[in-house]
Amino acid sequence: MTAKQVYRIGTRKSRLAQIQTDGVIARLKAAFPTKQFEKVLMETRGDLDRTTDLVQMGGQGVFVKAIQEALLAGEIDMAVHSAKDLPSVEPAGLVLGAFPERQPVGDSLILRSPFTSLAALPTGAVVGTSSRRRRFQLAAVRPDLRLEPLRGNIDTRLEKLTSGQYDAIVMAQAGIRRYGLPIKEQGLTEFQLPVAEFLPAVGQGAIAVECRAESQEEELLRVLDDPAVRLAVTCERAFLAVFGLGCNVPLAGYARLTSAAADSAADAKSRTAAVAASEPQLLFTGQLGNEADGTELLAEAGSPATMTAAAALGIRVAEQIRAQATFLPE
Repeated sequence: MTAKQVYRIGTRKSRLAQIQTDGVIARLKAAFPTKQFEKVLMETRGDLDRTTDLVQMGGQGVFVKAIQEALLAGEIDMAVHSAKDLPSVEPAGLVLGAFPERQPVGDSLILRSPFTSLAALPTGAVVGTSSRRRRFQLAAVRPDLRLEPLRGNIDTRLEKLTSGQYDAIVMAQAGIRRYGLPIKEQGLTEFQLPVAEFLPAVGQGAIAVECRAESQEEELLRVLDDPAVRLAVTCERAFLAVFGLGCNVPLAGYARLTSAAADSAADAKSRTAAVAASEPQLLFTGQLGNEADGTELLAEAGSPATMTAAAALGIRVAEQIRAQATFLPE
């Protein structure tokens, strides 16, 4: 097979998606200086329809399906996604070739003045989020808040907040960091929600690079892959696959290595060394919410930090929760 010299990398048009893709391309260029990598901007169903509730649109996949179809058709060679947007099962013929990085997994409240924390919001304050998971978690702690849908890109959401349509909005910390939001400059406050109470979405904070299976691109992407991130996201996606529901229920899952050495390592190479040297354990916490009565099902377990064990761990925790979830359809 003749090696390509130009690779087309598909991504959404949003500024955040482009920032993530630019970072991937920069790393690919550094690793393969004789090759060219071109960014291809694409629109998905979720981008074209910014008003319909994501659940009504089919939940997970609305931000990636069109890009995956272009990848299968050979119109692009790779695709950069936010891992949390991906369905739990890869389409036949595609693989997740790299998980280059994961930013903080938690959520933050962005509040307009004079509010500075979740506790400081008065009864009836309007908080914007379209995520069922975030709505459920917020209602469990502050049932007196008014939770309203919120769609649009990051700039649109901030405009709605600063204009007074909302008192606070919920955003992923990873997006805030990558985007470089001028929160203080706009007179806003970021309040980080504790991960123990506000477990993240599966894959939240992680970037995933997708390609065709058994392709040249799959070989290239191995250079970018962070094994610690792959372990965690593999576990979380296995958990999600048991439910097959994605955004349609309040579902959360968070896997992390318990080794302090791996957690503090500066890059993928040193993390790999830390994993090998310290034999860390993978710890996973899963959560399913019952919107009808506000109760939650929570389970946590650990396993060796291997790929096979990671997937089995996610499945085991999911089956434990699923067995108690009598409110879910069979």
